Amino acid sequence: MSKLQNGNNDQSQKIEEKVNELFNLINEEKECIKEQRDLLEHERLTFEQIFKKVQQVHVSSPIQLSIGGTKFSTTLDTLLKYRNSFFGCLFSGYISLKPDKDGSFFIDRDGTHFHYILNYLRTGELVLPSNKPHLVKLLLMEAEFYQIESLVDLLGGKPKSPKASTVLTEQTFHPFSESNILSNERPSLVEKLNEWVGCESTQKWRLVYKGSRDGFQASKFHLNSDNKGASYTVVKSGKNIFGGYNPHSWSSVGGWMNGKDSFLFSLVNVHNIPPIKFLPKSEAQSGPYCHAEHLPLFGEGNDLRIFDNCNINASSYSYFFSYANPTNK
Repeated sequence: MSKLQNGNNDQSQKIEEKVNELFNLINEEKECIKEQRDLLEHERLTFEQIFKKVQQVHVSSPIQLSIGGTKFSTTLDTLLKYRNSFFGCLFSGYISLKPDKDGSFFIDRDGTHFHYILNYLRTGELVLPSNKPHLVKLLLMEAEFYQIESLVDLLGGKPKSPKASTVLTEQTFHPFSESNILSNERPSLVEKLNEWVGCESTQKWRLVYKGSRDGFQASKFHLNSDNKGASYTVVKSGKNIFGGYNPHSWSSVGGWMNGKDSFLFSLVNVHNIPPIKFLPKSEAQSGPYCHAEHLPLFGEGNDLRIFDNCNINASSYSYFFSYANPTNK
């Protein structure tokens, strides 16, 4: 019995050693998998950062400007960044524009220092050489002409209110008259949409996509909405009217956009809460999401997601995650 017991003990010890060896191998594999996963995640984040930069600096159809004969190339997003500016009105879609034979839009201004103006539109920052103090006065004149109020303020000038005729000819119309959802609401309510993005209350918006007219498929949405500049998505469900604001152009290329200037909003709701906008929880938060197979989507947590063929299914929903909801309702 003693030899048998010793044999069993030896066998148990060998099994235990094998088990420990297997556990060690498993742990090593786990560490290896973790390292590979971390490496892939780093590569993914790096790719996303590069992709976002490419989206910002590369477009298939740049806008060509001729400022006093000097040529500049930029994007529609850049020109529409300040919607109440000269360029925001000029390229809003409400003014019929025809480029010259070379494809550029001529503006009769001195183009010598226009690159400072253009770079400000791109980055929101103004960098001037220290040895040219006279530039401030010259740029102030240009900033006032182009009606870029934040730049005028930065240069020490007094912003001038743009003439109403540069945007429209009447003060008594509805800003969203093309929208069946909003045109039936009182103007004072929907004027909040202009107020929230820094536009005059009389700024008119052009309807580029309408589900009941163009179709509720993602392909129809992108066909009509891509590369059109900043836009509002307006949704009506029951008596609720809500949506989101995308400060960038929609695109069929997949990827998250920076959510800094985006927001969700509610105009009419069952809780009788006055018009309110919901801001991103942080400046680094991802906002709108672009994909050829998606209708509008806002927020990493699908804070507002409109599904394909939403008119015949109940899949669309709103769930606050990336955007803050101070009402808790």
